[in-house]
Amino acid sequence: MSQEYILEMHDIVKEFPGVKALKGVELKVRPGTVHTLMGENGAGKSTLMKCLIGIQKPTSGKIIYDGKEVLFNNTISAMNAGISMIHQELSPVPERTVCDNVWLGRYPQKGFMIDKQKMRKDCLALFDKLCLDLDPDEKMGNLTVAKMQMVEIAKAVSYDAKIVIMDEPTSALTETEVESLFSYN
Repeated sequence: MSQEYILEMHDIVKEFPGVKALKGVELKVRPGTVHTLMGENGAGKSTLMKCLIGIQKPTSGKIIYDGKEVLFNNTISAMNAGISMIHQELSPVPERTVCDNVWLGRYPQKGFMIDKQKMRKDCLALFDKLCLDLDPDEKMGNLTVAKMQMVEIAKAVSYDAKIVIMDEPTSALTETEVESLFSYN
């Protein structure tokens, strides 16, 4: 196992009752690279990523992340280790603000209270870093699907992720929204 890779997945097998979804899959990822998994619907792309981030456990195989063998028990463990995933189906909380959606479940604290000032400041810094033109005080329900997707990307990056997995990030977007999504710097 080489240190030149940030992620190595070796001989990954995932079986469900009556179905072998993954059979001996190999994946190696170098830092700073972009990869695309391509295949027909049902080929196992999402299943492989779910095995990586702890939604599902591989039946067998080995996952090496940052030089150590890992098996995440849940997505929180994967995110805390630096792997985040933007799922195909967006799940925003439409009645909450953009800022709330980015920090949902991990609000910065000031004593026993949520530090809304720090949360907003951190949100603005994150959007600036990603060159996103988003208002942290806007309700998620008022955003276009493309902008909701950008919030999900910002949220994934906010975990200081070394690996960001996007499961069909444009599948729910119109052609115009896809153009808008990829027009961000």
